[in-house]
Amino acid sequence: TNQEDCDIGKRFKMSWFGKKKDKHTGFMGDLSGSQQEALDEFRKTIRDNGLTSDTRYDDYYLLRFLRARQFKLDKALKMFKDFLDWRVEYRADEAIVLYKCPNIPEARKLYQHGYHGVDRVGRPFYIDQPCKFDIDELLQVVTKDELYTYYVREYEKLLHIRFPACSALTGTKIEQSFSLLSIEGFTMGKLKEKSREFVKIAISIGRDYYPEIMAKMYIVNAPFLFKGAWAIFKPFIDEKTRDKISIVGSGFQKDLFKYVDPSNVPAELGGKCVCADCEGGCFFSDKGPWHEYPGDEFGEAAKQQLLEEEKKDDPVPVPVPVPAPVVTPVPVPVPMPVPAPDVSSQSAGVPDVPGLGQVTVQMDHMQLGSPPGQQ
Repeated sequence: TNQEDCDIGKRFKMSWFGKKKDKHTGFMGDLSGSQQEALDEFRKTIRDNGLTSDTRYDDYYLLRFLRARQFKLDKALKMFKDFLDWRVEYRADEAIVLYKCPNIPEARKLYQHGYHGVDRVGRPFYIDQPCKFDIDELLQVVTKDELYTYYVREYEKLLHIRFPACSALTGTKIEQSFSLLSIEGFTMGKLKEKSREFVKIAISIGRDYYPEIMAKMYIVNAPFLFKGAWAIFKPFIDEKTRDKISIVGSGFQKDLFKYVDPSNVPAELGGKCVCADCEGGCFFSDKGPWHEYPGDEFGEAAKQQLLEEEKKDDPVPVPVPVPAPVVTPVPVPVPMPVPAPDVSSQSAGVPDVPGLGQVTVQMDHMQLGSPPGQQ
């Protein structure tokens, strides 16, 4: 019948084109029935298999892996298992405290990047200028391994310090960031092998172990030649992430300011901020609510441990000994002996000297070397 033909046609379209795309975002509070079922099953499988009992892996955390794998439970479970194995191997739980590279401050002078306030909805605002440094010069200051661990440490700080602080500021759950990538000065010469490896490291860490962190990225100041570079890196970025990236030229400020207030954009990128009170300017200020609001229990524990280690590292002040005063002995005047009177002189008519006899008596009783006044 016509109705049967219609039903067959519908079934054919469903099997050929797949299921209708779910309009729900997959974030907490906006889950479809099937997404909620996947989350419940995901959580139960992790618990029943004893994969982890760590309280940091709440539903918000697990949903990131489910969204990254389009709520396909088997793929999300494999991704999460690989993630847990990696965390053990790289001691990621201790990354904030453990991975402290002393050369990073020097490296940041070459490679300008960092968090700089928040966007209009309270998400951490990250800025990166990858074309303003030479990779060979950077690798003279830090190694590839140090860069890797630095990225891991920054992701852990983002999850456990920056996001919770932004959530406290806004009163809503903040679990993603907004990124601005300025590639002013890009040339094809920047695509040397070491540069490609550097970019792949940054991409792979976020893609494999910290999925669904980025809400939006603007790649700005992109010259025409950048299309060739984008073709190289595009395959390393999953489709869902690529959809969050906008590539524009130099006239980006008007569109950017819809998302970020100009007061949080450095002046050199068309904003109003200069961070005059910070040595090095905006890229060294790390300004944001994470300096006023606390992180979660893991972030606060890490900060406390860092403070304790800093106290241990501070040199204990050694008291400077005060030298005892040098007592200079006061010289005692030694009296000159007075010659006895010449009796023969008196008999010869020499007159007597008044008091001469008294002096002679005093000399007979004087003790040489006694302190003044005790003679």
